[in-house]
Amino acid sequence: MAEDESAELQQLEEEFAVWKKNTPILYDLVISHALEWPSLTVHWAPLPPRPSAGDPSLAVHRLVLGTHTSDGVPNFLVLADALLPSQSDGSGQEDAAAAIPKVEISQKIRVDGEVNRARFMPQNHDIVGAKTNGCEVYVFDCSKQASKQQEGGFDPDLRLTGHDGEGYGLSWSPLKEGYLLSASHDKKICLWNISAVAQDKVLSAMHVFEAHETVVGDVSWHLKNDSLFGSVGDDCQLMIWDLRTNKPQQCVKAHEKEVNSVSFNSYNDWILATASSDTTVGLFDMRKLSTPLHVFSSHEGEVLQVEWDPNHEAVLASSSEDRRVMVWDLNRIGDEQQEGDASDGPAELLFSHGGHKAKISDFSWNKNEPWVISSVAEDNAVQVWQMAESICGDDDDIQAMDGYV
Repeated sequence: MAEDESAELQQLEEEFAVWKKNTPILYDLVISHALEWPSLTVHWAPLPPRPSAGDPSLAVHRLVLGTHTSDGVPNFLVLADALLPSQSDGSGQEDAAAAIPKVEISQKIRVDGEVNRARFMPQNHDIVGAKTNGCEVYVFDCSKQASKQQEGGFDPDLRLTGHDGEGYGLSWSPLKEGYLLSASHDKKICLWNISAVAQDKVLSAMHVFEAHETVVGDVSWHLKNDSLFGSVGDDCQLMIWDLRTNKPQQCVKAHEKEVNSVSFNSYNDWILATASSDTTVGLFDMRKLSTPLHVFSSHEGEVLQVEWDPNHEAVLASSSEDRRVMVWDLNRIGDEQQEGDASDGPAELLFSHGGHKAKISDFSWNKNEPWVISSVAEDNAVQVWQMAESICGDDDDIQAMDGYV
């Protein structure tokens, strides 16, 4: 057993050494920041970047992370600044080369329990929703928390009740300000409107949706219809819900094993993707949910997360227990491959990020910086990376979704 672990560790280090050697060819940007504790969550703030006060060749992008501590060590919601090369900087190349992109921790907010998931509210970048290993969902106003934290205690701006167990699914409505959905292990999906009047900072769910037979792994709002959302669970089901009836409008068995994540395409009314423990990502059309349009297969472990690229209609990414974030391009499905290329994966596999040494917990696309992704893993690292333009092509090369709708 020890020998197996030693061989596995050696293989891991060898793979990592190869990845590190190839980074100048594969990436236009790679930042790896070591955290004191692993983060199970990462999300880019919706606000546009601001110029760095210390260096105009860098722009400040905001991230939210969380801690997953042990032995009674306090947990925190962690706000970080990612300083990335500025696109609008007109200074000379020498100055730009001297500026080193980095991640800096800017604020820590005390949280009761390990942070399973944290998401910025799209309409207000100071508001963060957080799920922990407890039952309640917490809402923090980061601008108010800055002064509160000097006193050192845990004091969320809102406590949202309705769940009987922990979970990971959390989704703010991009169309209805203040509407927040949460999915948990208690088989429930809860909905709150944080604009409603709270009693002593406690707000009960405006509705609880129940149809899944077991753990609800994820929940996600439709990005164009403010009445629709999707949910997936350990019962292998994908459900499309309608707020006008508060019932599932559609329900299908999407995979053979647990479904862990669901994401709607922001450009197309009908297209969504699912990630499953069966190691695949499913592509679905809501007009015919019974059969997937395509199944993406290259991961070697349970696929835990899937998210569409907010800047390119036909691109999505997935992350897995296999320590990889994979980026897929729908328009390459069925493309002819050179001899030997197939061993690296199917034609639609655009890129595989191999910078982490452990299971990837979460990742997030940066809407304000095309092709930039942040990922976190159990190796205590938060990484910010951008594949080389020679791989993804410039934006003129990336087309809309062909042949799927």
